[in-house]
Amino acid sequence: MSTSEYKYQVDKNKQGEITYRKMVAEHEQQDLSGIINVMKERIVDTVQVFEKLDKKYNIGITKDMVFGEFGAERAQRVMALMDHYQLQKSYAFDISPDMLNLSKAVSESCFAKSNNGLPHERLVLVADDFLKAKENIQPQQLDVVFCFATIHHFPDPRPVFKTVYSLLKDGGYFYFDREALKSWLGLHEVGRFRTYLEHGHIIERDHGILETQFSLRTWKEAIETFEHWDVRVKYPLPGLEKVYNFNLKHVFKNPALKTMLQFSGARIFGLLRKNKPLNKM
Repeated sequence: MSTSEYKYQVDKNKQGEITYRKMVAEHEQQDLSGIINVMKERIVDTVQVFEKLDKKYNIGITKDMVFGEFGAERAQRVMALMDHYQLQKSYAFDISPDMLNLSKAVSESCFAKSNNGLPHERLVLVADDFLKAKENIQPQQLDVVFCFATIHHFPDPRPVFKTVYSLLKDGGYFYFDREALKSWLGLHEVGRFRTYLEHGHIIERDHGILETQFSLRTWKEAIETFEHWDVRVKYPLPGLEKVYNFNLKHVFKNPALKTMLQFSGARIFGLLRKNKPLNKM
């Protein structure tokens, strides 16, 4: 498929996200205490995820590796890894400069000063559309790129995966998590029930921010940008996460399983590697 057939965010989507995030950031700047506990939960979660990845795939994370997170918001997750692994340099990409500017306050509130200082002091902030990342950083500079619940803000994951691929060194890793496989029955919205109960709708959509779920076929084309990958789908409900949990490679080979997933939807997550095999332990 040619890149001309990909879908891209229109200016309305981008400006809506910038405007909405600015409003959120201005509120949080007045009193950061309301989100600190959430930030700390995400910090713990991020470290646990990468410790498991490091062990499972024998990545061998060292302080000299360069990480990049897109959709970084306040950059709490990438700073969590900088603090835990004492990374010398990392990048935080987000379309909202106002959210990124909160990273200093979050760093000072959530991390203790080490011999390398606080994480934000070694962090490069890039406030722009992630698909323009190559305008802000030279290709093949990063060892690891990751994101959590971010790809759905784009209308098409394929150019996102291609951008990640271009930024990674040979042997570099891409981890993504908390994205949705579209359900023919609309069940991919099940993970948003709490939002609906609290607000009656998804606030971001009111501002033109995309909340997209992609088909199995579209995910397959995006993932196959990479030569080697281990991607899974699961249903994000207690009790179902363990039994409804499948390797996507098995799904593609099993018509019955493939059809079931397309009806029911799922949460999709996984690790991909550029040019070199995954060293799964």
